[in-house]
Amino acid sequence: MEITTITITSTTMSSTSSSSSCSSDSMMEDNIQRAEKIIHKWKIDSHSHSTFISIFHKNNTTEATLFLNSVSTLQRAMHFLSSNDKKSSNLSIAQRSMQIAMKRLEKEFHQLLLDYNHNRQHFISISNLRLIAETMISCGYAKECISVYKITRKSSIDEALSHLGIQQYKHSHIKKMITATDLQNQVKIWLNAFQIAIKTVFREEKFLCDHVFSSYPAIRNLCFTNSTKEGALNLFTFPDLIVAICKRLKSDTLFVKMDLYNSISDLWPEIDTLFSHESISSVKLQAESCLHKLIDSVRTSAVLRRSELLASHLIHC
Repeated sequence: MEITTITITSTTMSSTSSSSSCSSDSMMEDNIQRAEKIIHKWKIDSHSHSTFISIFHKNNTTEATLFLNSVSTLQRAMHFLSSNDKKSSNLSIAQRSMQIAMKRLEKEFHQLLLDYNHNRQHFISISNLRLIAETMISCGYAKECISVYKITRKSSIDEALSHLGIQQYKHSHIKKMITATDLQNQVKIWLNAFQIAIKTVFREEKFLCDHVFSSYPAIRNLCFTNSTKEGALNLFTFPDLIVAICKRLKSDTLFVKMDLYNSISDLWPEIDTLFSHESISSVKLQAESCLHKLIDSVRTSAVLRRSELLASHLIHC
């Protein structure tokens, strides 16, 4: 009797376990299918020329929540199946749907970044950008997220600097300034642009990176470097070249160099804060080099000016 009882209990447990497993598999399959349906609804059609409608539009908050929840469902399912049943057809379905979802989020991320400069509701934009970034990164698509950010934001930064009058400074450009008036005009443009670039363009970009990638410090620093480094280095190329051009101009350039020095020196705390991380410290080093070159040149010009004034005074005496 005891043996019979044990046999019945074992069979019952096995049947219950099998039933539970089937129920769990069926539930997971249903979840994947529901997630797949929602994600495919927003699939990017590369051949379509219709107007892009964002899931994250202010009137689409429900759709955005459903979409992100579906991505989370797929992520959990993929993690489970990868560990327990790699040959499952559901794993392939989930992987394909995840690729579609990430392609959609790449497009959404790109569009929101483009709209950021024109959107007065920055808090809402940044919140959505952060949601997308954190979703892509947690799903293993950090590389794609960083790439979209770099391409989109670097273009925006370069355009902003160009509108301020900042050019790609080269020796050939500086050589065209053959008179003190040419020099003063270009310096005036640069001084105004420099103030706005540091106080607004780069500061706002730092703010954006800090908030969008608040959970990922390494990615935050990398994205800020990618979007601003080239433009910032070019910005500080100008004072360097001015020091060189002043050496061959016969007219007095003392005050021009003093203006450049004072402008950079006054904003040094901001420069130090913005470009302190190792990945972009070359900008701060170049700015520091500009200060040294400018002050050395100012001192030299001051000595020459004093000598000329003294010589002129002696002649008239």
